[in-house]
Amino acid sequence: MAKVQIVGRKPHLDAVLARLYAAGLLELSTAHEDRALALAPLPGEAERVEHADELRRLAAQLDGLLALAGGATGESRPSAGTAGVSAVAEELRALMPLVSPLTARIDALRTELSVLPRYIEPLRQLLPLVPELAELDESDIRALELDAVALVLNTSDESVVDAIREALRAELGDRFTLVATPVDDDAIGCVIVTPHSFTEGVQELLGRERLRPLPLPPRYESLSFHGAVTAMQSRLVEIPVELEQAERDLRMRLAPRVEAWRAARESIDADIARIEAVASLGSTSRAFVVVGWTPRARIAELRLELEHAANDQLVLEELASSPEVDPPVLLRNRTVARPFEFLVRFLDLPRAGSLDPTSLMALFLPVMVGVMVGDLVYGSLLLVLALYAGRRFGAASPAIRDLSRVFVAGAVWAIGFGFLYGEALGDVGHKLGLPALWFYRGGRDAVEPLLLFSLALGAVHVVLGQLLGLWQSWSRRRATELLNRFGSLLALAGVFVLAGVAVHRVPGGAWSLSAAAALVVLGLVALIAGRGVLGLIMGPLELIGALGNVLSYLRLGAVGLASTYLALVANELALLGPIWLGVFIGLFFHTLNLALASFSPMIQALRLHYVEFFSKFYEGGGKPFRPFGAHVAP
Repeated sequence: MAKVQIVGRKPHLDAVLARLYAAGLLELSTAHEDRALALAPLPGEAERVEHADELRRLAAQLDGLLALAGGATGESRPSAGTAGVSAVAEELRALMPLVSPLTARIDALRTELSVLPRYIEPLRQLLPLVPELAELDESDIRALELDAVALVLNTSDESVVDAIREALRAELGDRFTLVATPVDDDAIGCVIVTPHSFTEGVQELLGRERLRPLPLPPRYESLSFHGAVTAMQSRLVEIPVELEQAERDLRMRLAPRVEAWRAARESIDADIARIEAVASLGSTSRAFVVVGWTPRARIAELRLELEHAANDQLVLEELASSPEVDPPVLLRNRTVARPFEFLVRFLDLPRAGSLDPTSLMALFLPVMVGVMVGDLVYGSLLLVLALYAGRRFGAASPAIRDLSRVFVAGAVWAIGFGFLYGEALGDVGHKLGLPALWFYRGGRDAVEPLLLFSLALGAVHVVLGQLLGLWQSWSRRRATELLNRFGSLLALAGVFVLAGVAVHRVPGGAWSLSAAAALVVLGLVALIAGRGVLGLIMGPLELIGALGNVLSYLRLGAVGLASTYLALVANELALLGPIWLGVFIGLFFHTLNLALASFSPMIQALRLHYVEFFSKFYEGGGKPFRPFGAHVAP
């Protein structure tokens, strides 16, 4: 990343900001806070804030209308910038009085649709309590000078009903009737019938006890309980039809302008971004100054874009950045490695100036997955599943798209190691004559070469991490860290020689043993010297930790053997009992093994990278590159 300064004449500011927004090549920094530049903010901050607030309100209105329009499509009309936004604002002011009644109607219908069921069920439960009263409508009840109050208690404790009855008796004597029944597991329905003259006293009593009656909606107040339930049920059938018609009318009114509004919404976002960007710019009496970060390889392209926008009356120069300021990070990897950036970011973004391990992860991680799976059929099935997931869900989710490509790479290596092992569904391929190009993992002599290969791969991986850390320490002039890493490499080299002699892969003899011992001693001395007195403890622990990192790669062989033997068990069980039962059991265990092969090898390989490999050189804490504009330029 390069820090650049752009200077131009103030009349060209809007055109330059528009081109910067479209290019998406510059992350803005605050120019007027840099003491070395001694610049002032651009004037007119209050007016810009007010204009941005107006645009946000307009954007909120458009969002609401587009949400109401749903999936409606209309005439496509490109955005016309600020003039187009102003025209849309005028259009919305004229349209809202026409739309508001429809939206109010829709809201009322939706509210009624959600509220009515809350009345129907309690009323249905309360109908048997007072059968005669339930059939009387409001006029009949008034003629009898009676009032009925219904309420639902949110409790299953019947003593609450007794307490209400005693309170009513104390207030009204025997001039009331109270009947109750459970209407739910945690609710009791009650109906209180009293002479009309005592209704006010009942309401006051219920208010003191903080009990709220169950009032009917106004349109059902004149009906009997039974009539209200019947009318509500009929209304619930009518509401969806009316709601659908109202929504259709609204969409028809909005549809002709949907595409134009979407274009205007994008234009508003761009206008707001440009207004907010002005706050970070600096100025002189006649010029504006933009400061920001851009990919060094794109400086010439950015200069050409901006000079065209400013009629060549613009200067772009690279600034010297302070060592204390970390520039933003934009990972730039080849196409084949780019899907693995997602896995690196999952841990952390590399710090600016440090090593990006994406390409190395793209090289090693699929190989490790292949070592562990190593089966033609499993690898082929994983390949098909990964391709399907990428095609089905990749367009909607970049993370799934990248992860599916990672699994594709791992599945290809699994097929390759399946040929090397001669495996297909465990020993099925071996029994059908599939040759093992290297060795068959289900054989008795397979454990030693598989574990040795895992250790060798681990040694290469860990040593590569140490070498990268050594180079990084050298380039950053970190003497103590450099000495520690060099000592760790020497000690590891000595241990590897001793291990080679022990397994007869390195010629034995006094010379080999002396060289190995000397490397270990020199390495320990370097590890101890780099830490002072504390190195007497930390140095040996560092060496043990490095050896532990290498030994961790034994999990590659262990997970692979577990997968092989589970497939063997599935095949053995498939031969027991009736054919249908054997086929079922075999399919079950092979499906289980495939599910494990889909996740366990990937998790183990990621752990080896994050813990054993990255710990040797990786420096996280990078800030992502966030350019001003609609996109990050590829």
